[in-house]
Amino acid sequence: MMVKFILPKILWFTLGLKIVVQVHIKSTVKDFRLVMMGMASNGHAFFNFKLMNSMYKKLAMLLLGSILLSVNAYAQKKKLKQFEEVVAQAINRSYPASVRMWSFDVKQNQRTGAQFSGVVVTADGYILTAAHTTNPGTNYKVFFPDGKECIAIALGRIDNPKTPGMPDVGMMKITDKGVWPFAEMGFSHSLVAGEPCISIAYPESLDHKLPTLRLGKVAEVKNQYGFIRSTCKMEPGDSGGPLFDYHGRVIGLHSAIDVGEDQNFEIPVDLYRNYWTALQQEISYTDFPKQKDSIGKDPLAATIQKENQQRKLHPAFDTKAKKLNCMSITSTIQSKQQQILATLFNEVDKQGVKRQFLVTKLSMLGKNPMLNAFPQTKLALIAKDQENDLVILSVHGTNSLPDGINLSEVPLAAANMGKLIYCEKDQGELLAGVLGSELFSLPKISSRPYLGAMLKYNSKPALFSLINPESPAGTAGIKVGDELVAFNGQKIEKANDLVPALQKHWPGDEITLTWKSDTATITKTLILADVKKGVSSHPAERIEGGKSERRDGFKQVFAHDANVKAGDCGSPVFDLEGKFLGINIARFSRTTTVVLPASVVLQFVKQSI
Repeated sequence: MMVKFILPKILWFTLGLKIVVQVHIKSTVKDFRLVMMGMASNGHAFFNFKLMNSMYKKLAMLLLGSILLSVNAYAQKKKLKQFEEVVAQAINRSYPASVRMWSFDVKQNQRTGAQFSGVVVTADGYILTAAHTTNPGTNYKVFFPDGKECIAIALGRIDNPKTPGMPDVGMMKITDKGVWPFAEMGFSHSLVAGEPCISIAYPESLDHKLPTLRLGKVAEVKNQYGFIRSTCKMEPGDSGGPLFDYHGRVIGLHSAIDVGEDQNFEIPVDLYRNYWTALQQEISYTDFPKQKDSIGKDPLAATIQKENQQRKLHPAFDTKAKKLNCMSITSTIQSKQQQILATLFNEVDKQGVKRQFLVTKLSMLGKNPMLNAFPQTKLALIAKDQENDLVILSVHGTNSLPDGINLSEVPLAAANMGKLIYCEKDQGELLAGVLGSELFSLPKISSRPYLGAMLKYNSKPALFSLINPESPAGTAGIKVGDELVAFNGQKIEKANDLVPALQKHWPGDEITLTWKSDTATITKTLILADVKKGVSSHPAERIEGGKSERRDGFKQVFAHDANVKAGDCGSPVFDLEGKFLGINIARFSRTTTVVLPASVVLQFVKQSI
């Protein structure tokens, strides 16, 4: 009996796939050899099961299943790459028009308010933003991503006192002459729940000249308050910033958030269309203006519906890594157990001996580190890099750990904004996200050391003018009026010499101060403290897992929007091709996780081993 399996040619030829499988099975009768190379000319593959026993039947079915899995994986990867290209095109259309702003006194030439975001939607400079950021008739400084600067004036706003924060519609106009980068206005009435959307705005916590990108979906087209709800994360500073559809058109403006990271509320762009004429007046409307304009119809409505029905723009991201590159470590910090993730690296020396190393976040690794999945494996500290908050551990055990990144063949990739990424967690779990920036520096602000003393402005010699009694300076016995003589043995001649010397250090560092009191010259060793951080109930400060304690003071990082918790730091980041991009080093804020690029990590590893 001949059983015929028909495999459609399209699986092989339309995907350009050529599969070669060779299986050798020895039996007491003769060798069994199954060879599949592409397809026969008629598109069929034949198996004579009469000559096979049950083992061979199972083998054939396993082969068939393996082939289909390979085809599905290839198709999924191709769909993700196509989606990545769609996102890149949308960014190219929308990024240049996304602006950073703050109120500005044009006479005094100085900033007078907090930063917020907006988007230019016409070549002559009309700007859409949120009402809660503007005051009609007030001047604002506008900053474009390409470095252009100009002045704008706030026009109309709609903000009903009976419903505070709603509808939150605001408009501005650039007063300087010129032709300005602008984004196309889309339509909110044609949105479809689940369709992709993109945020490009300026989070205040980063205080960066360039915006960051976030990728998400429209979770609700219109919620009970009339807002669009999106999964593109927001935080203070993003207010008024644009939400774009996957065509790069403005569909909403950032207004508010709730605690959940998927709770981000956007002002529908149709409100700006509906009240375009009224908003050109410098008026603060307490209700919707009587004068209305036509919203119009979205020429892409049918395309959006069709593409969403066909799920063309809903690619399935991988959820499990093909090999394990990330391990979980438990250690002890101040008598408490601390868990952190680490990235596994392999190195083979000239004698062919394999060595393994783990790289993780220094400030979250304590005493007696232990691998949770391999508790018998011993870990030994090799080197620290305090500037980049990295530590490397050698791995010693009877058996090597599975998988890992091979140092001799690490495929590197550029960290380009808009690139889709995976963050690998413990046990190979994958989190998808998007690169939100190019490389940038993150100055030491929250991570600066705390001495607890101030010097009298411009004093020479340097005289202490304020001492916190519970600070390192206060507990050392320094008093107001004492003279600072030396810092770590280096002479301090004037007050301005202290800050540069102090900024070279980190919380927990030991320093030696020499000072003169009324009766003696004293030299003591002090341990610098952390800057005390305020407690806030704002939703942006209530992210699950909290922010990383050490989250700045890095010379080179890039940002992404994946939902990485503070305890997930030390984990690797890869692009869709599996190329190593870097290590998650800090959960910086609600919108941002920062990553040390692969070049920095690998330089540290190679220097250390």
